[in-house]
Order: sequence, then C-alpha cells, then structure tokens
Amino acid sequence: MNTHLRSLLVMGSAVCEVGCLGDVESTPPGATAPECQLDSKSEQSPGYPFDVDKFATEVMPVIGKSCAAAGCHAPPTGNAGFTVWAAAKPGDCDFGKTFNSVVAKIDLATPNNSRFTAVISGGSATHPFTFQPTATELATLRSFVETASARYAADGGGQTPPPGPSPFNYTVYQSTIQPMLERCTGAACHGGGQGGFTLKAMAAGTDMQANFIAVTSRANLVSPAASVIYTRATVQHASGTSKTVDSTQAAALIAWIEDAKKNAGDNLNPTCAPLDKFNAGVFASELLPILSGDLDLNSSDGQARGAGCRSTACHGIDRGPGKLSLPVTADSGTLLQNFACFVNLASPASSEILVCPLNNPGCRRYPHPGQDVLGGANDFNYQRMLAYLYGAKAATSPLDFAFFARRINPIFNDPNAVEGGAQGRSCADATGCHGVSVAGQTPPNGSDFPMIANASGLDRMTFNFVSATGFVNFLNPRGSSLFMYPTNEIANRTGNPFATGIPHPGGTDFAPDSVEARTILQWAAGLRPDANGFLRNWLVVGDFPAAQIIDQTLVAETTVAPKIFDAGGGAFNRGEWDGLFADGQEIDLNTAFPRSATSGRVAYATSYMINTVPRQLRVQLTVTTTNPVRVYVDGLLVAQNIDGGGTSAFITLAAPGKETKPTRVMIKLLQRAGDPRFAFSARLRDELGTVLSDSTRELVFTLGPNGGI
Repeated sequence: MNTHLRSLLVMGSAVCEVGCLGDVESTPPGATAPECQLDSKSEQSPGYPFDVDKFATEVMPVIGKSCAAAGCHAPPTGNAGFTVWAAAKPGDCDFGKTFNSVVAKIDLATPNNSRFTAVISGGSATHPFTFQPTATELATLRSFVETASARYAADGGGQTPPPGPSPFNYTVYQSTIQPMLERCTGAACHGGGQGGFTLKAMAAGTDMQANFIAVTSRANLVSPAASVIYTRATVQHASGTSKTVDSTQAAALIAWIEDAKKNAGDNLNPTCAPLDKFNAGVFASELLPILSGDLDLNSSDGQARGAGCRSTACHGIDRGPGKLSLPVTADSGTLLQNFACFVNLASPASSEILVCPLNNPGCRRYPHPGQDVLGGANDFNYQRMLAYLYGAKAATSPLDFAFFARRINPIFNDPNAVEGGAQGRSCADATGCHGVSVAGQTPPNGSDFPMIANASGLDRMTFNFVSATGFVNFLNPRGSSLFMYPTNEIANRTGNPFATGIPHPGGTDFAPDSVEARTILQWAAGLRPDANGFLRNWLVVGDFPAAQIIDQTLVAETTVAPKIFDAGGGAFNRGEWDGLFADGQEIDLNTAFPRSATSGRVAYATSYMINTVPRQLRVQLTVTTTNPVRVYVDGLLVAQNIDGGGTSAFITLAAPGKETKPTRVMIKLLQRAGDPRFAFSARLRDELGTVLSDSTRELVFTLGPNGGI
C-alpha cells in the first residue's frame, strides 16, 4: 500500500482555511494529519483503485454495525490492527483512518486471499463473528474488494509470482505441501473450484505450477499464521464439510510460509508485472544484451566493458526462491518472466530491477551485493531500461512527453506556482519539497513523487515525466492527484467527486482555474483537438531552403518518425524537433522560425493520432492555408496543393488493440519569397462532417510515436 499520498505535492506549510475555494466543506481540526489521507495504489486518485463513494455508502454501514463494537474493532485501537470508527463520514479524519484500516486487509492481486473478507466467512477459528454464505452484507463487502481488484488488474496490477521468483520453495511444495492438500482436490471441493480456489488432483508439470500459484496467493507473509491457506487447511469450513490437515502437516505448512517470509526480505507482498504488458521481442533484442554484459550503451562503441548481471557470480545461476535468477541456459521467455517479478508498473522508477543495481533503498537486499552497477539518471543503460518499463505500461501512452517537457515540467521549477511566490521556493525544491538529485531517492517531504529540479535533457526530463505519470487519472483528469492536491480540490467534495474532503497538507499552491491547473488538466486528459476540432499541438522542425513544395530537404518525408529533441536539420532550434503549442486554431510557423522567407523555405509539423473508441474511425483532416502544402500519413503522401489554398484527406484509424500503433500525420508547408504568411490550421471531423473535439473525446494526439519517449 502506497502510504505517501498524504505527502503529495507538499509545496508549502500553510493549510488552506475553510472557504478559501468557495465550495470546500467544513473540515474538523486535525483532518490534515498524515493518517487522515486516503491511501492509494500508484496514486492516480485518492483511494485508487477502490470506489471511495461505494465505501462510504455501502461498506461503512456494514462494518460500522458489525465490527465497531467495544472489545472488537472499536477505536482507538481495534483488535488485530483493524479499527473501525462507526460514525465516520466522508471528509473527516476518522473516515480516512477507517478506509486505510480496511484496504490494508485487502489483497488486490488475489481478492479471495483478503483477510478483510476471509475472517468473516469462516476463515478464522478464533473470530467471534461469521456471516452466513448467502448474507447480503458479505456479498457487499466481497463486491467492493473484487471490483477494486479487477480495476487494479486491468491497469497492470501485480500477479502472484511463479516458482523461482516466488519466495516460496517450490521443491518443498512438491514434496510436502501438495501431498497434504490432495484431500482438498475432490470435485465437490477445490477440484471443482469452490470458493474461487482451484486445486488439480495428482498434479504435475504446468498443473503443479498452477496449484503452487493458487496456494501461495493465499498466504500472508506479514502474518503467516493469519494466511488464508493455513487457516482454511486447519479449520473446518464449508458448513463443517471440509477436510483439515493433521497437526504434523499444519506445522510443516506454517514452517513453509515462515521460510518464504525470510526469503522475501523487506518485500512481504511480492508480485510480478503481467507479461502481456511487455514487448518480448524488444526484451530479447535490447534488454538482454545489457543484462548479459554484451552491450554497454555508455561506451562509445556500445561494446561491453565488464561482466553483466547474468554472470555466474551474480544472477546467471538459479539463486533460489525469491531472488532474481537469469540463468545463462534459460530461454528469453523464462528470463522475461523472472525479470517481470522485479518490476513495478505502477511506479516504474521504483522497480527493484532498477533500484537494486542503483544500490538504492527499496531493494529487498540493500545494500545491493553488486554495489552500484548502474550509474544513476545519466547512465544510458539505466535510461534504456527505464524507458522499457514505462513502455510496458501501454503500447501507446496517451500522455505526451513533449507537452510535459515544455509546459508541465516548468511548473515544477517555478516559485510563482507556489502560493504566488510567497513561499520563495518551487515544487522541485530539495529542502522540504519534492526535489531529488538522482533517480531512486526519496523526496525530502517523504512523498512518492520525486522530481529533479531544473531538469534538462532527455534523461532528466524522462525521469520527471515517468514520476508524474503515476499521479494522473487519464480517464478522469480532474481526479488526478497531480491536479487535486496543489489546488486543494482534494477537500472540495461538493464540487469534485474524487475529493476526500480532507485538505491538502500544503494548502492551496495555485487555484483550480489557474493557468497551472488548466495546463495540468490539459496534459492529464491527453492532447485533444479543441472545442471546434482544431489541432493546436504540433512537433515542428525547420526551416529548409526550397522554392517549390516538391523540393527535397534533409527530412526523410516518407520514413521519419520524430520525437522531441530528435535531430532533424534546419536552421532553427539547433536543428532539433520541438513542440509548438498554439493558443488558437492557427499554427503560425513564423513564430517558430522568425525570419523572412528569403528565396523560399519549408518547415514540417508532425503529430501522432490515436483512436480511443472501440471502433474504426474515418477522420477527415482539413488543412487551411495560403501556402503550398503537402500532407503525409504514415509516410504516404495523401493530399497536396502545390499552389496554396489548403487541402483535405480522409484517414482511417483502426480500433485500439494490442498491436495498434499511433498514426503519424505530417504537414509540409512552403513559404514562397512573396508570401507574408507561413501558417496553417488543421481541423478534424468524422465522415459525416461532425466535429471531433475535446468534448467528444474520440482522439488523442502525442508528439512522439510512444508519448515522446
């Protein structure tokens, strides 16, 4: 559970008083204390992935009545570390503390393993209260847990580790644990999948591994004796019809779980990133050579300068349960599986596969026995691995890196973005705010949102970009923590359905309708056409001498797939591609390339189009200009007007899927010697002429083939 949401964007010490945002509800004293803030996985929105409103309206009435009695889980300190404030309501501190107490007992990877529901459904011999299997209250609580689990899994949440990366000893499982559980594999029991728990009889091979995963997913490494698999194996359930293990077997089972706890070290909730989130081909061709020591991106020729992680002195052998094993004899699929078990897709930069070779805290074996293998944020091998992890989150990111670099990152470094300059420091300040000097460091404010101050260059910008994406709710931008906390919208339950009612500990850094807030919301929602269907955000490069639109330049028009900072040639901006973000519908290239046309010049504007609706789209692109123009789509010339006056083209966008890539649109514009203007507008409609806009939300654009990374 990520407990640092409460410290997110603590940019100032003053707490906004009631009424400073107009619609903020009254908040009791002390409600800004850290323990009052709702915990969240990956910090997309407070309470994520749980339904906070459902918790308030459905879960609280059940647990308030059933669990909050004196001697049970009543405050201030309930039994078994579980406390319920029966009178808690949204917006007060007791609500936040009750919510956090509940979600701490929930296993998102395997909801049936959740202690929260297991003990009240017959999974504990000592618990004084049990719901009947058909009780509506039990169904309500299970629905709350299962809905959150499904949402977390859909977003790339962790899965139970298989043999090898799992801290559980697979050899002991096969020889000792599986035989004792054979009594549970009958068709009327778990052989038939009763209770969502399936065990295959007389298992071998892949069936044995499936049983191992099912069993280990029901173990609790924090408190082994409270493991669902242990309590169910030793306590009769199913209305007294189940079978139990004997005392000798029970001792062996608990010893096996205790051994796994020791193997897990500090990581008592080990999970693996889903394999379908990764590109296996890229892993084999680009990551494995780095891990093997065959490739060193820091050297001038790429040649290795020493043994890699897969040397036999390090991870190149089977190192036992719960350890990273990358045997030289294993195939790339097995190696990717082992690799994925040390990846955190919710926060890629904090993945053990990175922080361990950086020798940073967060590694289950710290200090790392191999010391500092990666050299920090400037290490090209680190950058390549981090880019791969971020790319694993989705085939195409809806969040644009170029817009982030030019519009969002500057907010972090602007003292005027914090209470209008009253604090005299920026968000990225390293004395009590979010500033860090290298990847892997914890910010001085204790939050999970580190940022490198005054970041410049691809490597540092990428670190800040990846850090910020974990605080964005793309589908509901106003629910993004990146917006709600610095604006103190987090307290505005009347006006923001994602708010908790508990003020931001740092107060109001900027207003919800400020330029900073609107800019963050624009980025969090993805770059969209404006309200009238005009695309205002482009990646541009130029200018190049030309007399006709058909003249060749240094840009390979049919193959180029640029991103920000790429070299493209041209006289301006060191010849690099860069973002042009217009305030209106017209894209004025005279602004980007401010000089006269001379004898004629050409510039290029590129954007990548992503279809977000589950159907094919036919998009009509209308380019209005007085200049000669050419339009390319994925390298094909689809429309042109060599004399000037605009043109149009239809673009077919496939429904989104695993193999779907963004569609590259490039406009080539010529300013002739006598042309006073060097500008165009690009409007988007569907095949029926309906405007595609930021409110209809069919399209997202990025200024790079994968979010610019």
